[in-house]
Amino acid sequence: MKKHYKIIFAFLLTLPFIGCESDDDSLVDLSSIATPTNLGASFEITQDNSGLVTITPKGESANLYTVDFGDGSEVSSEIRPGETVDHIYAEGDYEVAVIGTNLNGVSATGTQPLTVSFRQPENLEVTITKAEDDNYAITVSATADFAAMFEVYFGDVADEEATTFMIGESVTHTYDAIGDYDVKVVALSGGVATTEATQTVSITDPLFLPIDFESPTKNYTFFNFGGGEGAGAPVIDNPDASGINTSDRVASYTKPAGSEVWAGTNIALDEAIDFSSEKYISVDVWSPAAGTPVILKIENLDDADVNVESTVETTVSNEWETLIFDMTTVDPAIDYGRLVLFFNYGTPGNDETYYFDNIQTTNLEPLKFPITFDNDAVDYTPALFSGASFEVVTNPDQSGANNSDSMVGAITNIGNAYEGASFNLEEPVDFSGDNKTITMKFWSDVALPILLKFEGGVTGERQTEVSANHTGSGWEEVTFNFSTDAIKSYIDGSQGVGEAFVPTGQYAIMTVFVDGPGNTAGTFYLDDISFQMGETSYISLFSEFGDDVNVDTWLTEWSNSDYEEVEFDGRLTKHYFNLGFAGIETLAEPIDASEMTHFHTEIYTGNATEFKIKLVDLGPDGVYAGDDLSEHEIVIDNLAQNEWVSLDIPLSEFTGLQDTSNIGQLIYSGVPTAEANVYLNNIYFHN
Repeated sequence: MKKHYKIIFAFLLTLPFIGCESDDDSLVDLSSIATPTNLGASFEITQDNSGLVTITPKGESANLYTVDFGDGSEVSSEIRPGETVDHIYAEGDYEVAVIGTNLNGVSATGTQPLTVSFRQPENLEVTITKAEDDNYAITVSATADFAAMFEVYFGDVADEEATTFMIGESVTHTYDAIGDYDVKVVALSGGVATTEATQTVSITDPLFLPIDFESPTKNYTFFNFGGGEGAGAPVIDNPDASGINTSDRVASYTKPAGSEVWAGTNIALDEAIDFSSEKYISVDVWSPAAGTPVILKIENLDDADVNVESTVETTVSNEWETLIFDMTTVDPAIDYGRLVLFFNYGTPGNDETYYFDNIQTTNLEPLKFPITFDNDAVDYTPALFSGASFEVVTNPDQSGANNSDSMVGAITNIGNAYEGASFNLEEPVDFSGDNKTITMKFWSDVALPILLKFEGGVTGERQTEVSANHTGSGWEEVTFNFSTDAIKSYIDGSQGVGEAFVPTGQYAIMTVFVDGPGNTAGTFYLDDISFQMGETSYISLFSEFGDDVNVDTWLTEWSNSDYEEVEFDGRLTKHYFNLGFAGIETLAEPIDASEMTHFHTEIYTGNATEFKIKLVDLGPDGVYAGDDLSEHEIVIDNLAQNEWVSLDIPLSEFTGLQDTSNIGQLIYSGVPTAEANVYLNNIYFHN
């Protein structure tokens, strides 16, 4: 009767396949089934000297297995996936063959070594390897004489069940948290006695640049020297979350009273610094005094005598600033893995405290027009000749044409002819357009000529220069018109010096001579060197710069924010609170900003750490529909708190915009989402 049931059942199993073939032969294509692969077995050996082994075949694309036990006995009957077969072995080494067969009847064979021994395993060796791409993962393998299999306990779970692996295999485990874990491996044979070994594995979150002190799993421990030895530079809450650094956590270093003049702090990184593309290191520093020398040294971990160091002085007191350290002399063949910081080097400690944060590699920004001397990330250092000297200083005379509290360039002449400074422009000045007029704010207390010369023609263009006069009345804006006043500069062996010459190419070197061939000595200041742009044009949405355009709504229905127009800090503002995102639309009359170069807005916030500005262009048809829409969002990080911030963003930075002729949406958003509180004013486009 059982046989009949089996036959009927087998016949019924074939019916779906027959029916499928009659309806659509393509539904079952057995020829496409993969050949079985990765065939092997896992063993469970009874530890009672009986030689009983439970075998579990395994593999891919197999629906039936048979096992050749490797000891000359008959091959097993068919075994389905997940089933096992028991077999009793005598002591010895065996190659167990697993034959896997797929639904198409195609078979393949894999082998698994098996050692059956009743002796206690000997010479157990455990290998633990950390994963290259996952700091929390390890791989464990082991070898031992007379072992048949292994068990491993990873040490991170209470009442842990062992994970087994066979001879020649390995197992991988991922931990949930950093820490030290005892990994125990037990070698098993067919006997009662086992052998075990334990290794401690340290799971860490490796430290490498950039370092922002925000991770709860990284080890940021610095070690002091020269006084106050031991662990130092503790990570603390940012004591002055303002200005350029509003992050939550920073490092603190106190230079102990009476410490050595060379006292400092250091840390070893887990990975060498990558200088392949960036050759400077920037550090945000808070110092109690301006003019404090700070040294950053990078060392080879094996030899501290192999190092590079750079010194930068602080320029402000009791506020954050970014110091940029020149590491361009690093040897690319050497790994630098230790950071050493010296604060107020050369002076004994006085229990003064410094804070530092955001240590990262960087490149200086290119020197290009306009030249303002205000960007710490730009190297304004010129080549000097005939005795002149140069430095960047704070504007010493906020009056006349330059009343801003900003940085300016200072050229000091000692009284020689043709004293000057040459600036290498990383983005050349381009005279190919119609605009060939350059303006410069210049300070002098004596009347004298200023000679502005361009050389280093990108494609060999002839050197050109213009001379303009200063009246000696302090800050004046001096104009150099290269369309009407330019002449050929002197070049050894070249003719035509002094002839009219209108430049049309690009020049990579700008040279400034104060008093040209004269002998006037003194210190002179220059600032804001740029192409003269003419009268500025505005398209105002909400500002004092012309009539405001028609705005459909300052808060769309799909916005996630509250809104009001309110008087704040003495000015009428757009106030967005509980701000997630706020949509402003000009769909009825899209804004044509194609002749504009910048988008401007001013923001005041007490809690927004991130602010985003998105512009949406409607495309050539000026309609919010179709696939011709384009948009781009600018993200402003580390927004200064409780003060007005002026954002003047070049439209060229909205790289996702295909056009700016039909701006239909402006979307503001902030972080913390749905909590940001911002006041906005002077929202406009300009050129």
